[in-house]
Amino acid sequence: MNPSIAGYLWLVLASVASAAATFLIKMSSHAGEGISFARLAWLGGAGSTYVLGFVCYSFALARLEISIAYPFMTAVTIVMVTLLGSQLLHETLTPMKILGMLLIGAGAFVVAR
Repeated sequence: MNPSIAGYLWLVLASVASAAATFLIKMSSHAGEGISFARLAWLGGAGSTYVLGFVCYSFALARLEISIAYPFMTAVTIVMVTLLGSQLLHETLTPMKILGMLLIGAGAFVVAR
C-alpha cells in the first residue's frame, strides 16, 4: 500500500479514537459530580481510547508530514465530535456549526497544499 494512503488511514483511525474519547469524557459527566466508579469507568475508557489514538497518530506521522497530518486529523476530529454531539447527545446542529465545519475542512485542505 502507498505510504501516504496508509498514513491517511492511520489519521482517520486516530481521529475516530480522539472523537470517541471526547464522547466518553462527556458521558462521564452524566455519572454525577464527584468521583464514582461509573465516572472513573467512563474516564478510564476515554484514557484508553486516547492512547489508541496516540498510537495510530504516531504511525501516521511516520508516513506523512506533520504540517499535513495535524490539520487533517484535527479537522476530521472536529467534524466527528460535532456529528456525535448532534446524533447521540441531541445537541443542536446550527447553520453556524455547519459553516464552521466547512471552514475548518477548507482550512485543512489549504494547509495541505
